Amino acid sequence: MKTLKLIPGTVQLNELSDDLWKHFGKKYTVTDNGRNEIVVAQDATIACKLVLTQKKLLIQGTFPTPGKMLLAMGILLIGGIVIPMAVYLIVYKKKFEAIEKEVYDHVAGRFSR
Repeated sequence: MKTLKLIPGTVQLNELSDDLWKHFGKKYTVTDNGRNEIVVAQDATIACKLVLTQKKLLIQGTFPTPGKMLLAMGILLIGGIVIPMAVYLIVYKKKFEAIEKEVYDHVAGRFSR
């Protein structure tokens, strides 16, 4: 998870969503959840969630929907801990960090103080 400090009141959710859509629209799917959250999804399993608070922007690589997250947790519980965790660390963690870094670099260049 990456954190970007902001000047309070300078960034609006719709402005950030529009900027992300203009920059990543052809490569990723940008969805505004309306609860101070924006999801930038690469595909059905790889995404990055941006949560806007008063003083900072939290950027975290994650699964794109709560249903996908529950499915991953179910597989983790049913399949045991070791094998699904190894698959997560080998396959998903690098992809989550890559999209997280790409989004962070763009947002930091545009909205940081």
